[in-house]
Amino acid sequence: MNLNGNNEKPSTAEDEYKKDPKIKKEDIEELRKWARMQPDLPFNISEKELICFYHSCYYNIENAKSCMKNYYSIRSNSPEFFSKRDIDSPELKHINTVVYFGCLPVRDPKGNQIIFHKLKKFDSGSYIFDNSVKSLFMAFEGCTHQYGTVPGYALLFDMKGVGLFHLMRLSISSLRKMLVYQQEGMPIRLKTIHVMNTNSLMSKIMFMMKPFMNKELIEMIHFHTEMEPIYEIFTKDCLPSDYGGNLDSCDALHEQYIEHMRSLKTFFEKEEANLAVKNSDNPLSEKEALANSIDGLTIH
Repeated sequence: MNLNGNNEKPSTAEDEYKKDPKIKKEDIEELRKWARMQPDLPFNISEKELICFYHSCYYNIENAKSCMKNYYSIRSNSPEFFSKRDIDSPELKHINTVVYFGCLPVRDPKGNQIIFHKLKKFDSGSYIFDNSVKSLFMAFEGCTHQYGTVPGYALLFDMKGVGLFHLMRLSISSLRKMLVYQQEGMPIRLKTIHVMNTNSLMSKIMFMMKPFMNKELIEMIHFHTEMEPIYEIFTKDCLPSDYGGNLDSCDALHEQYIEHMRSLKTFFEKEEANLAVKNSDNPLSEKEALANSIDGLTIH
């Protein structure tokens, strides 16, 4: 089952060129040639992947190169997020009984793809942050695999049920990796983040996150205690029926997400295998390895 519930095939590189005339084949070829000269990047980065990097950086080749370096470096150094991404593995089976995820089938009025997330079970003892982040990043990749480039992404989080004991289960190291990857490595245009049902705990969460966030990300985040502003931003056509919207229920949308992730099992296996195949067998120098690792990245 695809995200939109039909049998539409995933987008191709040719689809992307037709969709966006600003994507130039000569620039993508330049990126390909450069990538194949980098000892710390996989050799067979697909044309569609190159397009996503280029598009996410607003057609700037140098920024796309930096994004690619960060993308592969962070993923190589974060197996807790980017390995064993089988939706039927015990870890992911468990977390998907605890949290809802959804790549909502209707985009917002600005054309942004909406990623939805909330707790399904409020028991903090069942919540495992790393596995939740893994599932979130799989949702992003499922969308880019299916749709290719989109104008942007909007994150819609529901804080209902989140308590102090959930906060105590967060790992600062994992939180930092997640935020650095979102800002420096994800080949998407993240446009906005809306947090519903906020409470006093949100200030504590932001206190933990802010040291790892740049100004642009902080300005994307909007907090809501009522639904009316959400209806104005996303419209009811974009929202699950649990929130008075016209889409399916959170349960149904979550099941669609799981089915789509299940259909991508081979895709995730190949992606992980490709990550391990570098352009050179020569190890990076200690200085280069540090520069390309998560600890070598900086937040401005």
